[in-house]
Amino acid sequence: MTRIVSVSRLRPRLVATFALVAVLTSAGVAVTSYYLTRARVLQRAETAAEAEATAVFADAVATLPDNPTRPQILALVERLKARGGAEFDIVAVAADGTFETTSLSLSADSVPGALASPVDRSRIGLVRATAAKEQFVVVGARPAGGPALYLFFPLDNPLDDLELLRNVLAAAGVAAVLLSALVGALAARGLLRPLRETRNAAHRLEVGLLGTRLPEEGGDEFADLGHAFNRMAEALEKSIGDLRALEASHRRFVADVSHELRTPLTALTTAADVLESHRDGLDDAGSRAARLLVRESHRLATLVEDLMEISRLDAGAAPMSWEPVDVAGLVGSAVATRGWGDQVEMRSTGAVTTVADPRRLDAVVANLIGNAQEHGRPPVRVLVTASAEEVVVVVDDAGPGIAPDHLDRIFDRFYKADPARPGGRGSGLGLAIARENARMHGGDLTVASPPGSGATFTLRLPRRVAEPLPAGDPTVTTARHDRVL
Repeated sequence: MTRIVSVSRLRPRLVATFALVAVLTSAGVAVTSYYLTRARVLQRAETAAEAEATAVFADAVATLPDNPTRPQILALVERLKARGGAEFDIVAVAADGTFETTSLSLSADSVPGALASPVDRSRIGLVRATAAKEQFVVVGARPAGGPALYLFFPLDNPLDDLELLRNVLAAAGVAAVLLSALVGALAARGLLRPLRETRNAAHRLEVGLLGTRLPEEGGDEFADLGHAFNRMAEALEKSIGDLRALEASHRRFVADVSHELRTPLTALTTAADVLESHRDGLDDAGSRAARLLVRESHRLATLVEDLMEISRLDAGAAPMSWEPVDVAGLVGSAVATRGWGDQVEMRSTGAVTTVADPRRLDAVVANLIGNAQEHGRPPVRVLVTASAEEVVVVVDDAGPGIAPDHLDRIFDRFYKADPARPGGRGSGLGLAIARENARMHGGDLTVASPPGSGATFTLRLPRRVAEPLPAGDPTVTTARHDRVL
């Protein structure tokens, strides 16, 4: 089954696609820019710290005596701290583990363990580390005969700059996503307009406006779509026009033939009835021929009447005589008039009255009960019930039922569930006419036949309190408002 995607659902998809592309692009650019900038900033900070530390260590080597005392170490630390250059703090750790520092938050324990090996080998070591909850570039070295010196260069300013850069990139990314969503919405509006016009045109074709066409301006894909749609609409209009003309021709043919057959058929049936009344004077062959002529002439008359009725129904010219009808009484009268009283069991829930055409309703009921007797087995049961909104007439029998492969076609014209009986009384039009009559009342006729339980025909009619308006407005004609007859 073809799945149709609504244009209204394509718009958010397009907008979401634009936004997703913007998110991925912005995130990729922002993350790449941030980490490249971060690496560059930190590398420059380390390079500057290493250069400053090298100068400080050279100064320390030049001024520090051999085997300095603790006061001498303290004086060195204070002098180095006071020299010009980059801002840093110093931790000097003597061989016995004592230390001097220029910061109350730093101590010998703040020194990163990664610097121990290069410093012990009298080499300059450099690492980034966290001490006292702050980020530092730590450079360490041990002048000959002196304490290990560790210089802590703070990274507050570079990290603050990086944080600002991150926030700017995030804000720019959000703005890009919102702008992309707006651009997507505007683009979707323009892109989907031709699709919306195509959808509306298809709906107009669906309701029968076969002259609907789409514009074909431009040279893009939508112009090609409009061209293809218009060619399809033209072919459809021509095909439906041909079918309607053919159907009208068939209806006129059936109506004309039926009408022309009425006069000779009336004469034929009259002659057959006269022949039937004088059958006693005929020999056996003549008597059989007379019976066959009478039976077939009456069957032919019934077929012609059914064809004329079908023609009137197809042409919308079948008249309706609306009047209050006691449905239970009408069913009882139909049974009694046709002499079916001993063969039909009827039940009803009391007086069930609605506004209907009694002649057409009688024809429907008679057809259903007659079919149940001819094709089913007794008992034939009729149940008439009603609610505030509808009247229901159920006719069932105890016969073999209808095979499942016949149920879908049982109301087709000229269709017979038992093709082995072509000479039966029925023409194959009775159930089709009955269903059309039910639908002219605003109801319907359905059939069910569970295996082994006979056939059940159900006639449903809306319960009315007045003749329906020509437009068939259910708010006026149905009984769900004030009262029920």
